[in-house]
Order: sequence, then C-alpha cells, then structure tokens
Amino acid sequence: MWMRQARTIIGLSLGLFLYDTPGVSLTAPDWMRIGGTHKYDRYVDMTTIGVSGAKVTLWTLRDFRIERAIPSGPYRSLKIKRQYDCGQRKSRPLHIQYYPQALAQGRVLYAAPATHEWSRVIPGSDDDAEMKIACRTVPVWIPPR
Repeated sequence: MWMRQARTIIGLSLGLFLYDTPGVSLTAPDWMRIGGTHKYDRYVDMTTIGVSGAKVTLWTLRDFRIERAIPSGPYRSLKIKRQYDCGQRKSRPLHIQYYPQALAQGRVLYAAPATHEWSRVIPGSDDDAEMKIACRTVPVWIPPR
C-alpha cells in the first residue's frame, strides 16, 4: 500500500517539476513566434517541418488578441498547414483549423481543406518570415555549368 502511494507522490512531483521547468514542453507542438501584427501573433510549429525536394510543408498558427467569429462559433486562434516552394518563392495553404482558445487549445471548431492556390511570397511579409524558417532546411541547389 505505501509503495503505491510513494509512486503516486513521485509521479505527481515529477509532473509538477516538468510543468514548471522552463524549456520543457508537455505538449507536442514546438511553437516558435516569428512575427505578427497588432491583431495577432504568428507562430511556426518546428516539429512539423517536412521537406520534399524544394518544397517544405509545416503547420503555422495565428493567435488573435481579440476573439473573432465563424458560423461554428467564436475563435481565438487558427492553424494553417502550409506548403512553401523554396525555389519559386511561393506558398499555398493546404488545411485550416479554428480553435476557441489561444495557441490552438480546445476542441477544433471547424476544419477543412484550404484553397491549395499558390501565391507569391512578398519580401518582408509574415509569409516571408515563415518561408525563411521553412526553407533553411532545404539544401541549396546549384545548377551544373
């Protein structure tokens, strides 16, 4: 009996220690803030970066300062799965998810495939900041002479 109580206390203590320890995350996403505006902060999930040739896919997050609304209800954040073509400097959304709480917390209010339309990445924009993070994992290709 006392052994089970000791294990429970040790487990709870370790959990609280990890929860309060800076730099240790108990959640899967590893969000890195990369910019934003006066309306929202923008993040990239570093654990989702996937490379296929000159194209990179990753999840991004917009964390709004003020609650917004869609027909499914009010939301504070949205995640967008994006693909970047590093060679052509363009991007496209693949999937979108709306969340009622900040940092994509709570149950998904609405999820759907996105437009899949490519658009040019404008230098200095938030998309440009995301692309720089994503494309730093792509090897630079130098054409043969």
